Amino acid sequence: MSEHISNAVFYLPFGYYYTVRLGTLPQLLSWMLIYIMPTAFYSYMTCQLALLPFVVNYLLLLTAVFSLYELGYILNDTIAIRYEQQPAVRLYPDNFRHFSLYARVIVLARFAYAAIALGVLYLMDASLVTLPLVINILAIPVIFAIYNSWRSRYNVWLYPVLVFSRYLPFMLLYRIDALAIMMLFLSFPLLNMLERFSMPAYRFPLMRRLIPAEESKTAFRVWYYALLLLILSILGVLYIIPYLLIIPVLILFVYRLLLAFWVSGHRPTNYLNG
Repeated sequence: MSEHISNAVFYLPFGYYYTVRLGTLPQLLSWMLIYIMPTAFYSYMTCQLALLPFVVNYLLLLTAVFSLYELGYILNDTIAIRYEQQPAVRLYPDNFRHFSLYARVIVLARFAYAAIALGVLYLMDASLVTLPLVINILAIPVIFAIYNSWRSRYNVWLYPVLVFSRYLPFMLLYRIDALAIMMLFLSFPLLNMLERFSMPAYRFPLMRRLIPAEESKTAFRVWYYALLLLILSILGVLYIIPYLLIIPVLILFVYRLLLAFWVSGHRPTNYLNG
């Protein structure tokens, strides 16, 4: 984390997440691979648009979704940590003071970004802004609030719902495709869920064997994508799923494999967080 964090990040879409939660360019690139790449790929598979209008729609929806998801991070880092025995303090005293003075403005700004982005999307094509899409986006801060206030080892069961809530909206924008939604879930949210069950505070017996320590995540991620790629390839050979839908999994497998080789001789900061 940097030695100073500007209070402007509370108001800038993506600014808070990059500055406070990511912090480095490699982490940003990792986030783009595990979030931007699969959501954009599978969403594009469900639409009939040319690339340019799709990109515009995607960026508008991304702004709406992540503005509210970042709000969850902000409330976690400023309020929820007060109730944790060993909180991860990511902000500085000046940031806490600013939030206490302007909390309502920050919350309103975040909802305003989401509303404006969805409003522009509606003006461009009213058929895209459906009730399920709006409900999903509005549910994000609600799920995050429940997760932040639920002080129990069992809140780990809510975590995959929270994570997938930022993935699912991109699959509700065009044609609903159950197979593409499942592939999107497998691409990262499922892996993230399994890793969450391995954390010391939640470590369940099965996951304790698979991921006995934080450093074990590197190998676990490689094996996860290798096994998933094998299963999906077999399903492709049997014509159960199109090969095209396997591409993001292949990309993530190559990424995790290369990263595993690289970290064997290096120890980059926070590489296990992405």
